[in-house]
Amino acid sequence: MIAQTGITHTQRIVPLAIAVIVVVFVVELIRRRKLREEYAMLWISASGVLLVFAVVPQLVMWAAGLLGVYYITLMLLLSFCFLSLVIVHLSVAVSRASDDLRKLAQRTALLEEELRRRNNRPGRGATRESRDAPDERLSGS
Repeated sequence: MIAQTGITHTQRIVPLAIAVIVVVFVVELIRRRKLREEYAMLWISASGVLLVFAVVPQLVMWAAGLLGVYYITLMLLLSFCFLSLVIVHLSVAVSRASDDLRKLAQRTALLEEELRRRNNRPGRGATRESRDAPDERLSGS
């Protein structure tokens, strides 16, 4: 069957080995809490596609023939598409984290200002209840 597709044993074993290594590596990163599941799914999905291509190389040859490109060109194209998706996904995550960080910094600045006002308020003889009352601005009311 390998002779019919023109794919050598190495061309079948290397993608299979890479797919297995990536899955094991990603699972280990999740286990050590170094990689969140949301990002791990992307890598496990890519490994699954690579695994399918390693097990059924005829799919790669069929896609290459359909697109009119060579095997290696198709693999480079697929790699480029995958890495582009990773970059877009991570850009969205960084943008979300940046927005969250900005909101957190603004809220911290408001809380620090309120604390400074309370500490510098004249007439420190106020009752404990009035000092401990929550600020309406900060409680969202």
